[in-house]
Amino acid sequence: MNKHSFNVLEFDKLKELILENIVIDDNREVIENLEPYKDLSALNNELKTVKDFMDLISFDGGFEAVGLRNINSLMDKIKLIGTYLEVEELWDINVNLRTVRVFKARLDELGKYKQLRDTIGNIPNLRMIEDMINKTINPEKEIKDDASLDLRDIRLHKKTLNMNIKRKFEELFDEPSLANAFQERIITERDGRMVTPVKFDFKGLIKGIEHDRSSSGQTVFIEPLSIVSLNNKMRELETKEKEEIRKILLRIAELLRNNRDDILAIGDKALYLDILNAKSIYAVDNKCEIPTVSNREILSLERARHPFIDKDKVVPLTFEIGKDYDILLITGPNTGGKTVALKTAGLLTLMALSGIPIPASENSKIGFFEGVFADIGDEQSIEQSLSSFSAHLKNVKEILAGVTKNSLVLLDELGSGTDPIEGAAFAMAVIDYLNEKKAKSFITTHYSQVKAYGYNEEGIETASMEFNTDTLSPTYRLLVGIPGESNALTIAQRMGLPESIISKARAYISEDNKKVEKMIENIKTKSQELDEMRERFARLQEEARLDRERAKQETLIIEKQKNEIIKAAYEEAEKMMNEMRAKASALVEKIQHEEKNKEDAKQIQKNLNMLSTALREEKNKTVEVVKKIKTKVNFKVGDRVFVKSINQFANILKINTSKESASVQAGILKLEVPFEEIKIVEEKKEKVYNVNTHKKTPVRSEIDLRGKMVDEGVYELETYLDRATLNGYTEVYVIHGKGTGALREGILKYLKTSKYVKEYRIGGHGEGGLGCTVVTLK
Repeated sequence: MNKHSFNVLEFDKLKELILENIVIDDNREVIENLEPYKDLSALNNELKTVKDFMDLISFDGGFEAVGLRNINSLMDKIKLIGTYLEVEELWDINVNLRTVRVFKARLDELGKYKQLRDTIGNIPNLRMIEDMINKTINPEKEIKDDASLDLRDIRLHKKTLNMNIKRKFEELFDEPSLANAFQERIITERDGRMVTPVKFDFKGLIKGIEHDRSSSGQTVFIEPLSIVSLNNKMRELETKEKEEIRKILLRIAELLRNNRDDILAIGDKALYLDILNAKSIYAVDNKCEIPTVSNREILSLERARHPFIDKDKVVPLTFEIGKDYDILLITGPNTGGKTVALKTAGLLTLMALSGIPIPASENSKIGFFEGVFADIGDEQSIEQSLSSFSAHLKNVKEILAGVTKNSLVLLDELGSGTDPIEGAAFAMAVIDYLNEKKAKSFITTHYSQVKAYGYNEEGIETASMEFNTDTLSPTYRLLVGIPGESNALTIAQRMGLPESIISKARAYISEDNKKVEKMIENIKTKSQELDEMRERFARLQEEARLDRERAKQETLIIEKQKNEIIKAAYEEAEKMMNEMRAKASALVEKIQHEEKNKEDAKQIQKNLNMLSTALREEKNKTVEVVKKIKTKVNFKVGDRVFVKSINQFANILKINTSKESASVQAGILKLEVPFEEIKIVEEKKEKVYNVNTHKKTPVRSEIDLRGKMVDEGVYELETYLDRATLNGYTEVYVIHGKGTGALREGILKYLKTSKYVKEYRIGGHGEGGLGCTVVTLK
């Protein structure tokens, strides 16, 4: 890639916007050195991963990157045996291990974002290191008293000794003869020893060692003799404490060295997640999308916006090169937006090829270009004694030397800065060369000869930036297929220059140039007429579609009404039929035992069955019913069943699954009945009622969530509140510490909506203050 092109397209400025979201300092260099990918497969994997991360931010809470650090560099500090990390550095390792672990677990729980999950892969289980650090260090990044038995004893002795020292000082303060000697009743520290400020004039009253004086000289800091031995003992204990802490840190360092490879693997994940997070936050905030990147030499941008123009003011651009033509030639007056269009095409291409979402429609397509070359803006160089034209020539020469079919070339005002005739000839020659190479090119010019040349040449499409001659201002809309007009004389006339000057100027324009401008004017007029026809045709199409939809809906309504009427009629007939069958069943039951009427009973039931079947078949033919799920048969031939329609028990003789009916025998009667009228005969069983009760689990009146991630802490709090409620607590204490405040904010947000909570407040004096929340349960 051409470094000069990166500069003129302001790719470095774009990286600065992404750097605003970087958390790990070492990643800043990675973003600053970001370049287009060399492998298409790797690029597409990156874009898919970024897309998943963007969706995660938009729909599932995103990623908590606070506290991330390059723990790989920390591991380098303890390569040698005997070296160890400071407490703050160990806490950083703990935060990174926990952050990556919790994030991976949350992804797995969500069950989506496959590309992101696959990219992160498996995470080594280093929970024992987290537990070791949590057992040793508190959230305030201090070694805990119970990190070891020896440390606990040392600190207990220090605490006792400190109380003795304070008591000794209090005895001195309370001595009436020394009341005027003390500046204030305070104890302070000088050179690691406990001292008290004494007025200079009374220092002789206090026997002891002078350690320091105030800047005014009116106060001296004295260590009384009665305190010296206690201070000596305190210094001994502090030395022992430091040595014990060093031993603890050495043990943890050894554990880290034994798991070095796994820690480095997680460190790499944390570094990559920070970069993904920075790219994705930028993309979501700026409404960016992931384009399609392929091996085709094509650049198709839809509704593309320049990243540095206010998204509420920028006019989106839509164009395509590489399909029907390889070169897009944009013409028109200066200040019309041609350069912005050029920079938009180049910068968005660099962003996509570097794995960064672009501010354009997701329907955009970008080729996997081997090179992006640009010559934009005023290139005059005083240091090299180059004119503007010479500087442009130097850049164009370097571009043409490296251009291939798989290159994107962006040339602004090609041929400008010299004689118009020679400049136009030079521009056309360069365009010919690029056309022969089939390089995808985006070129701007304001020369009339080049406009006419581009309009007639194969492989080249002309376009222009629209200019409103009524308001004398550009609209920044790109009009593909329409060359730009030269509006200099029109603008001059509108601004009130004398007509004689305007007429004289028109006379000086060559006939060829007049023909070109006339041709452009005709093309523009025809194009406008065509656009109007297209709009009118589109409106007619839409009206016809709506008419068809209305007619279709009306037909459906009529058919539905007809169907409902027929359905209601058959349902009424079926209701009457059921009533007849109910009366008949009573008659059947009565004559079951009368031998002389057995044949009559058979005939009655047969007639009823025939009538019921005929009615059902006629209804099915006439009425459109919703297709229902096939009835599941849970009985077999020989089973004893109950037939609801005749209120009789019967035996299954035959099952007809296609008709969803069965032949049954009830006494002397053999009947064909639908499945829905058959009920399985079940033995009466004694009902057993299972009563589920919540088992109370003993629980304390407080929960300590310090050191937890927000998601982890809220989950544990919800479980705790459930148990606390069952145990009858009305008030509990939630200890979350002060820290960065993220955990506290997450817990307060949860408590607002918790079903267990009646009210809550921040802890008062003696309750932990901001580090604790007092919750009243319902």
